[in-house]
This record gives sequence, structure tokens and C-alpha cells, in this order.
Amino acid sequence: MNMDDIRPLKSPIEISEISLWPFIILALLTICGALAFIYFKRKRHVEEESLLPPRPPEQIAMEELQSLLDMNLIEKGLVKEYYIRLSDIVRKYIEGRFRISVLDRTTWELYQEMRIKKIKREWTDRIRDFLEDCDLVKFAKYIPSEKEIEQARTGAREIVEITTPTAGVDR
Repeated sequence: MNMDDIRPLKSPIEISEISLWPFIILALLTICGALAFIYFKRKRHVEEESLLPPRPPEQIAMEELQSLLDMNLIEKGLVKEYYIRLSDIVRKYIEGRFRISVLDRTTWELYQEMRIKKIKREWTDRIRDFLEDCDLVKFAKYIPSEKEIEQARTGAREIVEITTPTAGVDR
């Protein structure tokens, strides 16, 4: 055996400080794992909630119309506010029912879009007339009579009722 290829043992290296980096990395990984667990658990919970069928737009509109009536805006003298909300309820209903973006369109643009989508002429004319009446109060400072206010209220309800889909009839 050749003694030249065997080397003597090296002396041990003294560790003066314990490195904190492994502990820091372990703590960060634990925190990231916990956050990922919480995120995916919540995401699954939201997905389970979204499995519920969405409420029909006519149901939402009718509830909002009743809520608007319960606010007593007319009795408080807030006629313009009442018409703004009434118009918005009908517009949101149209958006949900016919899948038309309505809140950023004028009444005329909405009417044209409904015509393009081939929605019944009777419905489009009625909706246009209703929204134009609302526009008079909202923008032209027209003050409607008690009878006109009542007609607007029933007109909004009738628009929702006549355009609500029935079995086999969509448009």
C-alpha cells in the first residue's frame, strides 16, 4: 500500500454562528402554504355558491320596484330621484332579460339595439316610450302630475310583466 495517496484528516471547522436563513425560508414556506390552503378553500366555497341558479331578472326588477315604492320618494318631493331610480330598474331589467348593455346608452341607442336584436316591436316601442317619459323628468325638468307618476309606476311593472318569458316563448 502506498502511503502517499492517504492524506491526513483535516481539522474540524468551528461554526461560530448558527445561520438563520434555513429557519426564515422554512417559515416563509409555511406561511405561503397556509395562505394557499386558505385561498383554495375559499375559492371552492365560492364555486359551490355559484352553482346556485341566478335569480331571474323579472324577479329582481319586481323586488326593486316594490322597494322603490316603499321608499316614498314621491311623498318626500323627490320626483326626479324617483324617476331616475325607476328608469334604472327598467334598464337593468332589459339588460338582464335581453342581454343588452343599456346603462351607458341613450334611450334612442337602446331602442336601436333592441330593434337589431329583433325584439318584438310592441315591446320595443313601449320601452322606448316609457324611457322617453322618464328622460323628460330626469333631464328636461318636467314635473309630472300625480296621474302621470302612477302611469309610470304601472308602466314599469307592465313592461316587466309583458316581457317575462313564458314556456316556449322567448322574444
